[in-house]
Amino acid sequence: MLAFLTVAIPGPPLLAQQAETHRKAVQTVTPHYPEMAKAMRLSGAVRIAVKVAPNGKVVSAEVLGGHPVLAQVAVDAARQFRFETAQKLTEEIVTFNFQPE
Repeated sequence: MLAFLTVAIPGPPLLAQQAETHRKAVQTVTPHYPEMAKAMRLSGAVRIAVKVAPNGKVVSAEVLGGHPVLAQVAVDAARQFRFETAQKLTEEIVTFNFQPE
């Protein structure tokens, strides 16, 4: 079963929003808006599939879609998320929405 979490990333200040998810995120990290993306005025969503261990730590993160300039900072942030504990490994979807100022 996949679950979804959405984090909005406007230009500074950065804001986060949590949507419906199978396992609740107990710690989120907001990625920085890359300087190159600011210069290019890039916006859009980056979707990341994360595998979450029973202890709540992210064990892997993979880009499902989004602009390559934004993807790496999204993956780095998603790897730092912590989720509530569970009985087994689960896969969650985290979406970061980047918006220029």
